Amino acid sequence: MGKAILESYYAALKAGDFTALERLLTPDICVRYYGPPGLLPWGGVHRGFAAYQRFLTLVREHLEIVEVVQEAVIAEGDWIVVLGRGAWRARATERDIAASMTNAFRIEGGRIAEYRVYTDTAAFAAALKR
Repeated sequence: MGKAILESYYAALKAGDFTALERLLTPDICVRYYGPPGLLPWGGVHRGFAAYQRFLTLVREHLEIVEVVQEAVIAEGDWIVVLGRGAWRARATERDIAASMTNAFRIEGGRIAEYRVYTDTAAFAAALKR
């Protein structure tokens, strides 16, 4: 069931369908984008759907997603971990970013309650720096 939730989540995310995303997330969704405080505009902890929307808006304002490849999906208990790699382009500088990533999702009551992102924040920061 959890993997199906993620497939629906990624499809809604790609489509920019906030109505579908709101149905897939708990009202108190918690996003944790790890890295030194202040390094990235979207870094830190974001709680609740409105904060989740701001998080996505910040990412989209600064980055163009070129490619995201899922390499493995691992499910254990309430958690689903996605290992992958991607390519992005910083909108302001037009610099390319290539990085591996790990996304961890905690499922609660058939919805995503927590989303943690682990990636090469230094590569993103360097691409954003003017």
